[in-house]
Amino acid sequence: MAQWTSIAKNAFALAITNIINPVVSFALVLLISRYLGVKGLGEYSLIFSYIGIFGTLASLGLGSYLTREVARHPREVHDYVMNAAAFGAAASGVAVVTMDGVMLLMGYEREVLRAAFIYSFSMVVSTGIYYLDAALRAAEKSEFIALTYLPENCLRVALCVLLLIQGYGIVSLFIAILSTRVLALVLIFFFYVRTAGRPVWRIRPDLWRVLAKEAPTFTSIVIFSSLYNSVDQIMLSKLATIDAVGLYSASNRLVEVWRTVPIAFSGALLPFLTTEFARGREELARLCATSLRFVFMGSLPIAIGTTVLSDQIIVLIYGEKFAGASALLAVQIFALIPYSMVLVLATVLIATDNQRIDLTINMVSAGLNFLLNFLLIPLFAEMGAVLATLVTIIIFNQLQYMYIRRNLFSIPFLRIIPRPALAAVGMGFLTYFLRDWNVFANVITSAAAYLGLLIALGGLSREEIGFLPGLIRRRKREPNS
Repeated sequence: MAQWTSIAKNAFALAITNIINPVVSFALVLLISRYLGVKGLGEYSLIFSYIGIFGTLASLGLGSYLTREVARHPREVHDYVMNAAAFGAAASGVAVVTMDGVMLLMGYEREVLRAAFIYSFSMVVSTGIYYLDAALRAAEKSEFIALTYLPENCLRVALCVLLLIQGYGIVSLFIAILSTRVLALVLIFFFYVRTAGRPVWRIRPDLWRVLAKEAPTFTSIVIFSSLYNSVDQIMLSKLATIDAVGLYSASNRLVEVWRTVPIAFSGALLPFLTTEFARGREELARLCATSLRFVFMGSLPIAIGTTVLSDQIIVLIYGEKFAGASALLAVQIFALIPYSMVLVLATVLIATDNQRIDLTINMVSAGLNFLLNFLLIPLFAEMGAVLATLVTIIIFNQLQYMYIRRNLFSIPFLRIIPRPALAAVGMGFLTYFLRDWNVFANVITSAAAYLGLLIALGGLSREEIGFLPGLIRRRKREPNS
């Protein structure tokens, strides 16, 4: 279990960051929804959707590549990071100009354009953060990533809350958010120097050739992935209304909170999958199957429980004026299951140097998502965007598995799925019968029931049940690990 202890340590650090940050940010989202209304939340989410797309062009998608290669060649960390930075500097400038031009052509309101122009410069800063983040992941120092993003997010929320209370609008919010991004760059560079030493610039023509060769593939992967994640809100803004974007965003932000867990898990997996692939496909298959079992075990009960309580959750968090988002959440949360599995399988493809296959699947899925959004949004408005995303991610997952089964190894889904599924369904019935309870009491009781059912059905081994206490003891013995 030593391997899983290391994976868990890094996944925990990343998950703490990825979970607490959105939870803390909810204070901001809730205040925006109350001070600026559905339209204000729609504008805020729309700008982040554009940043999500064009920010990938700025970074060239090289984060996963750097993590993989630094894990293979740790002594060359400065060479990889510094030479990649040269590519990112030029790409960031292109991304800023392109995004501002596209949004101007789309004809958005003046305040939206001003806020987007200001925040577009964050892509330059974020590119530097992205590369340093990748190096720390490869060094298995994810706790430093947490120590970077937590202060950034807390300060961002505090500044924005103060501005909202004082009556400032969307432009001032994005000035504050840009300022906190600069703080994050300073912090993560400090931790990078502490981990890897003071960086030394050394031009490596051989690395430039490799980066030039790999950048188009990795950039395209992240661009098409971002299109999949962002195109729905952009298309809603043009095919429906900004209010529809606001309702969709209310549901989507709750789903994003849960997505942070598999994102952290898959991010922690990449160095280990890379190592296992060097040892042979059998070890890689074992690690992949166990990883999929864990993400399925975690995502299914969340999906079922959230669906049962969707109306109560939306009203509790956003208020009655967002009640229309409850039906969206009940359907959208089920995308978490294939999404979690997609992340693990995508990591397998990158670890095995099959990133071009991952790119092809991303391209097909992005095109399908665009088509389904175009067809379904005029018919079902925001629910059309939800259905388009759900169908696309299921097909995405199947395309990945088909390739892996044909070229790498088979995954024993019949051994992975049944027991967690039975436990989750049993939990779902209990959650439904306890709907009259307080939401928090219901969630705690249902979670305990699911864990009990999972253990009773043999979904967790004795070794896995004792894993968390063992991890805690290890952390106490190794406070500097």
